[in-house]
Amino acid sequence: MVLAGNMVATPPAGGHRLILGTVAQTRQEVQQREQEAGHHLTGMRVFRRWGEPLFTADQQWAKKTGHVVFLSIKSRRTNGALISWRDIASARRGSPLQKDMLRQAAQIKRFRAVVYVVFNHEPDAKTSRPMGTPADFIAAWRHLVGTYRAAGVRNARYVWTLTGPAFGASAGNGLTRADTYYPGDAYVDDIGADTYNWNTCHSSSGAWQGPAELLEPQRRFGLRHPGKGLMLLEWGTVEDRARPDHKGEWMQNLTRLLATPAYRQYRAVLHWDDRFTKLMAGTTCDFDNRTSAGAQSAWRAMAAAPVFSARSACDIGDCPARRRRSRSAYVLAAVAAATVLAGLVTVGLRRRSVRHVRARPASPVK
Repeated sequence: MVLAGNMVATPPAGGHRLILGTVAQTRQEVQQREQEAGHHLTGMRVFRRWGEPLFTADQQWAKKTGHVVFLSIKSRRTNGALISWRDIASARRGSPLQKDMLRQAAQIKRFRAVVYVVFNHEPDAKTSRPMGTPADFIAAWRHLVGTYRAAGVRNARYVWTLTGPAFGASAGNGLTRADTYYPGDAYVDDIGADTYNWNTCHSSSGAWQGPAELLEPQRRFGLRHPGKGLMLLEWGTVEDRARPDHKGEWMQNLTRLLATPAYRQYRAVLHWDDRFTKLMAGTTCDFDNRTSAGAQSAWRAMAAAPVFSARSACDIGDCPARRRRSRSAYVLAAVAAATVLAGLVTVGLRRRSVRHVRARPASPVK
């Protein structure tokens, strides 16, 4: 089945496998995290602002060393200025924003490997609301994806990514907040969520939430879109002061949960912390997996778990190269079949002609 984005989704060979990864902008960050995990981490989450080069030597290295790039592009310039979604949606040929999108498309094409593209992750978050309404976001998403496709991008998978709570928050009329931001199945390949167990780090009234409780709203949303993969493009848990071993148990439970048949729709799980971003410096929200010996041990066990053995986009069913080979195979098979059929028809006609000649009475001699 051909999905939006011109790729084929096929069941991953060997059963249910996911990509495990982490936020990492550079080669050094990837290698440091892999050393801590004691294992290869396939997914590399990269954040870019509008106008920045999408790929550097670090992502080229990642491509050559068996890593898969998850690329987030924010509608915010490098100087911090916001770009409204309405302006992106209405950008026409020759306009600066349209030229920007064409340059992005060219960079993705030149990368020549599967790239998971996220336009403005967490549009429902408070920091994104000045950029526009849900309708504006939908229009901008569709225009950006349409521009990429028209420019010949065939190696992108489009991962629509909201905050985890958006999948459970009601928007009325039986819809969730996530529904109000959804661009439609034709423009989305995978459904992503940024999901965290905050406990009391944001508020003293917060509560400990297990993986099943946190993932269930996204899982239910995914069941309404069965042709789409599900992804955790950010996840993390804080420590529990009341139970020192709770963080490690939480990670163990996440690993077991994602290995069950009910979670077969999930394809990628990427851990996030602010070790290199310092976005949450000064808060008690520490998602680093080095916060305790139990967390470190659980992270290493997670990296070695069979369910996280996917080493490429092909392993989770996203393989454009395989699609090209299969198309060629179909063409060759069709040509071969036509040649054989033509040969059989020719032989049949010759035999019929011989039988006809033999059965014809001899012409009278004059």
